[in-house]
Amino acid sequence: MADNQASRASFLIRIWRERGQLTWRVWVQHIQSGESAYLRDFDKLWTFVERWTGDLHDDIPHKGLR
Repeated sequence: MADNQASRASFLIRIWRERGQLTWRVWVQHIQSGESAYLRDFDKLWTFVERWTGDLHDDIPHKGLR
């Protein structure tokens, strides 16, 4: 197999705004473990994802993603 399965992580992410609200809401689930969280802060979303991926900041080639 060409790709290393251990270096993969899958997430389901839902992002929405309640009617009349300015702040975004986030629900995220790590597919392999089933662990999920409701968040109100995109930095906390990155923290949740980085628990399985390691620090993404240094690996992202496009600064617009962070």
